[in-house]
Amino acid sequence: MINIYVGPTIAHVMSGHRADPHAQILRENYLESWRAGGLTGAIMQVSDWPTVGMLLSEVRGSEGEITFCTSRADFDNRPEGSFGLFMSFEGYGPLVGDFEALETMSQLGVTTFTFSHNMQNLLCTGCNERFGEGGFSHLGKQVLKELKSLPLMVDLVHMSRGSFWDALDIYDGDIFVSHANADAVSPHRRNLTDEQIKAVAARNGVIGITTYRGYVTEDPYRATLSDVLDHAMHIYDLVGAEHLAIGADYSGSPMEMISAGLKQADPDNAYGLNEIGPDVYAVGPEGMEDASRLGNLVGGLAERGLSQAELDLVTGGSYLAMLERARPETAR
Repeated sequence: MINIYVGPTIAHVMSGHRADPHAQILRENYLESWRAGGLTGAIMQVSDWPTVGMLLSEVRGSEGEITFCTSRADFDNRPEGSFGLFMSFEGYGPLVGDFEALETMSQLGVTTFTFSHNMQNLLCTGCNERFGEGGFSHLGKQVLKELKSLPLMVDLVHMSRGSFWDALDIYDGDIFVSHANADAVSPHRRNLTDEQIKAVAARNGVIGITTYRGYVTEDPYRATLSDVLDHAMHIYDLVGAEHLAIGADYSGSPMEMISAGLKQADPDNAYGLNEIGPDVYAVGPEGMEDASRLGNLVGGLAERGLSQAELDLVTGGSYLAMLERARPETAR
């Protein structure tokens, strides 16, 4: 099983490596829980060169327990029992607009580019922007066009709906959304409308079901496994298992790290993330409280009628098929 968006775990890695360049944050704090939930691979987010180095250091020091994967072939051929780690580049940070960095990242083996983290930035409007749907800036459009020639997948998560449709107008390749749920099940600016879900499927993409309680139910404190399954089944009924994945976005990090990230995503507290965000993020929905309970999601999908072949798609097959198209083994 592959989790295609790990979430703020990277903040824990960064903090740990600032204190100790040889730290093994993933191995010592996360691998046990990930494996208990059935995970064999995950995608982690980076936004600068030091963070890339930190993750590669974690891989090097893991004594083979973690394998850095840059393609489907890498994942399929990793040593038995080794956890497959992919990297995604959230490009709204200090490297924004650096086209040479895009080339370098893709050559290093980063698989994905993400444009926003909920707020307005130099590339596009995020979903938490209070002053309209906005869209892509001229610089953001240049980046989209540059990505057409690179083996980097395009993740349209976190952005406003105006930005989403801008991206589809400008970029004609495969796209996906790493972690979002269905707006028809629980209305939220971070969830996808049926029209958006169908548009992702039409571009050969996947949508990763997410566990953040604020995107699962209107009352996040009452979110349950059954509610998460409702989102998954709504997407499944619309577009099929080949466009469904798992983007759990569990926090797993110390609370102070979660608070800092949420303040960045909602700086003026327009959506109350500074108040309820850390509490809601700290624990997943009832029945899948943390990554060790991810197996309950798979079991629930089986109970709702998905075949084993369909479950294989949802738990990694759909994502790997997309990755293989965008980044064949020869891409490096």
